[in-house]
Amino acid sequence: MGSKGPASRGQKRAAKIKARQRRQQTPVGRTPSVPSGVLDDFSVWLHDGEMAEHADRVVGLLRTTLSQMLKANPDFSVTSWTPNDAHFLVDAVERIEDSDAENGAAAATNIVLTVLEFLTFLDETDAWTGSDDDFSHCMEDLTDFIDNDPDVLDPEDIELPDVSVEDESAALLALPLVAGVDALVERVGSGVAVSDVPELSAALDDLDSHDAGPADITALDHWAVAFASDILAVDGSDVTRGPSIEGFRSRQTDSLRDLLTHHIRHQLTLSEEDVSMGLANTFAVQTLLAAMTDDLPLDNADEDYEGLEDEDLRTAQLIDYRVRSLQEQGILTRNGDSLEVPAALRRAVLAGVELAEPFGDEDPSEAS
Repeated sequence: MGSKGPASRGQKRAAKIKARQRRQQTPVGRTPSVPSGVLDDFSVWLHDGEMAEHADRVVGLLRTTLSQMLKANPDFSVTSWTPNDAHFLVDAVERIEDSDAENGAAAATNIVLTVLEFLTFLDETDAWTGSDDDFSHCMEDLTDFIDNDPDVLDPEDIELPDVSVEDESAALLALPLVAGVDALVERVGSGVAVSDVPELSAALDDLDSHDAGPADITALDHWAVAFASDILAVDGSDVTRGPSIEGFRSRQTDSLRDLLTHHIRHQLTLSEEDVSMGLANTFAVQTLLAAMTDDLPLDNADEDYEGLEDEDLRTAQLIDYRVRSLQEQGILTRNGDSLEVPAALRRAVLAGVELAEPFGDEDPSEAS
């Protein structure tokens, strides 16, 4: 989708740095130091293993690295790293990489390998005092740097702006989604048989043989979101009003926000095995996240698919469909030549992204 993708290293760095600066403030006059005991134990562990020959240099490099991290964040714990600590380190080594074309990459790699060795030591000796999730996140981020995997944005990287309830409510009400669900509520009334709703009955009768066009897909999306938000419900063979109907009808902001959250989750969650659609969903997730940062993704409306064929072409077309669809829904809007999520919608959109499962229950990246 163009040279400036939704998860460029620059966007990742900008979001991470901004998030880190929100959380980490260095008090004036405080000079934290690295606990010597844990480094002594690490040295012994290295000498007892395959790194004995390099143990002293590894410990020295680690001491310097940890000291710099403590200077940046005096609350940093060397035995219980957080994802934010790993992000800080990756940001730092990327700057080292960029600052010296000849030696920067090697220096950055040595630092990260040293920290990976240290985290492995903490885990194997039960010296790790953080959570299992934080350990896995840190190891994955640092390993990705070594493997040169593409950076991705995470929901936690996004800083939500301050938005008044009035502004959020107005932005939500303006979405085509609300009008679409309004029409369904009016159609259902006090209740209607599923068999009297052609698009629903056809979809339920045979999902595989139902060749849905764009209009049907939009309608089915609205039905799915209305059910997920409890605005409507299925009672036996009938569609009826759900427990959240009054909140929606009275335009309560919580109800409208929940509606958009489920709309995002539903669209970007795969319901059947389809790698190309999963990739398109993943791209859409990254586009939405990037569109909530200061480094917005480009709107490549005139994408050229020349040279692509078969599944590669289908994947590219699905990606384009996802992005264009989000624009038509008012979730992505133009800002110059870029795309952004309107500030008043970001809370609901971010919640939907957090709930989405782009590859469904089976994420191929977790199986490799």
